[in-house]
Amino acid sequence: MKKKELYEGITQTILEALEKGTVPWRKPFKTDFSVLPMNFSSGKTYRGINILLLNLVGMQLAYPQNSWLTFNQAKKLGGHIRKEEQGTTILFWKPIRIKDEEANPEKEEENRQRFMARAYRVFNTDQCEGIDLEAGALIPAQPIRLADSVLDEYENAPRILSGSKAAYYPKRDVVRIPQMKDFLSPAHYYSTLFHELVHATGHQSRLNRQGIVSVKSSDRIGYAEEELVAEIGASFLSAMTGIASPELGENTAAYIRGWLKALKDDKQMVIKAASQAQKAVDHIL
Repeated sequence: MKKKELYEGITQTILEALEKGTVPWRKPFKTDFSVLPMNFSSGKTYRGINILLLNLVGMQLAYPQNSWLTFNQAKKLGGHIRKEEQGTTILFWKPIRIKDEEANPEKEEENRQRFMARAYRVFNTDQCEGIDLEAGALIPAQPIRLADSVLDEYENAPRILSGSKAAYYPKRDVVRIPQMKDFLSPAHYYSTLFHELVHATGHQSRLNRQGIVSVKSSDRIGYAEEELVAEIGASFLSAMTGIASPELGENTAAYIRGWLKALKDDKQMVIKAASQAQKAVDHIL
């Protein structure tokens, strides 16, 4: 499958979920279902767009655990996938060497390798038989970090100042946010703060992300992809710190319509945004 077809197929999956009122980067209920999918065999959490894809399927099919494995991994563990079950397509980025004629002499890192997206299928542990569920990873240890420790680990962090609204100002490298007592709950406060901190990773002194460094003179963030990076990044940080995603509130329909339009206009936006969000979270932590 060509990369364009692969990306468009994944975007279509996200669009269909949004059209049904499901926001893939938010968990709309309180249960033990982790929003950090894990590989049952290796114990590693999935990353980037794969988190959104596996969460969608896990929530839609009401799986009890967000734990996955490949056909061969199930076989090695002495089990098997039930015949009627279908796998979930996720992405794997395979490093490939660049030919000399394709190399960019100005970018030494690019000259070594690039990454090619490959699709493969995984299955939830609920789709398997004959596997000892005590022998693998079902639930990540949560919280992985306390919310306050995220701020402590953010090296070269922006200044965080009290303000009448939540916003990141790139030219000043400042995050403004109301005090915690002004929010509906601590979860609302931290998820909002995480959103702005992810924006701040785009500063030229950090990840130098286009959606931040090319900000207009109004000093406001106005790019859909950058907003999606912050939304997804904040959801990852919330999951890692055991914070439940706050409800969307009365503007849910308008919120979803906005993302539907943006993603329909750019079929690769959600793939790129999830990747940038993962890089932002890695930088913060």
